[in-house]
Amino acid sequence: MHCARLTDEQERQIAAALETTPDLLPFLSELLADIWELGSWPAVIAEMLGARGLPSSTRVLDLGCGKGAIGIRLARDLGFGVLGVDLFEPFIREARERARREGVDDRCEFRVADARDLLVSNSRFDVVVWAALGGALGGFDRCIGQLRRIVRSNGYIVIDDGFLASEHAMERNGYDHYTSREETHQLLTRHGDELLQETLIPQSEVEACNRENNRRIQVRAKGLMERFPEHADRLAGYVESQVAECEVLESSIAAAVWLLQRGD
Repeated sequence: MHCARLTDEQERQIAAALETTPDLLPFLSELLADIWELGSWPAVIAEMLGARGLPSSTRVLDLGCGKGAIGIRLARDLGFGVLGVDLFEPFIREARERARREGVDDRCEFRVADARDLLVSNSRFDVVVWAALGGALGGFDRCIGQLRRIVRSNGYIVIDDGFLASEHAMERNGYDHYTSREETHQLLTRHGDELLQETLIPQSEVEACNRENNRRIQVRAKGLMERFPEHADRLAGYVESQVAECEVLESSIAAAVWLLQRGD
């Protein structure tokens, strides 16, 4: 179940980030029980940062961390210290348990918190990660403008998202931040930061990941429908919406991970 103390606005934020509606939040933990990375690419991010030769004292902030897949990978593979925040309490519980099982709970802290609260804090991190959260902070230039506030000078910003695969803008709610590859690069660097690396995720890899994730969701949804037949229509609708969402993304968006270095 989702945390009872959430405000209506926070529930809407969580639902939007997970591509659903607030009334399905009580089922999301089980629907997504078999999916850990939640649309992000932790191995790519770890490889990018590992190539920088950063010390184990590196402090990472993972905003909207989900189940902690990125942070745990960075702590395990690179020895970094990680703070991950997410509003969805079941995800944070899973992140803490996974960190314990992986033996990195001494380097990982996961909190139930609103990412926006961290953006106005006085904290400064070596690396800030914004992964698989879409346009929750606006366009890429506005997003970077907010993230760089909490990154030290010459620190790093990781964006895990994508750009338009064709010249046509997407006329779909929640996707208006997507632009062409060239314009995306311009927006990412508008504040004077340097784009160090871009890694494109192969389309075949994206499609394979989506197929497997949708299969897992369908199995979980079937079990929930049997236990809660009164919610069968809503659960079936969620499964259908996830399949449709993946089809739109696969046909319209090229997945990419970007590494930027903060300028002065």
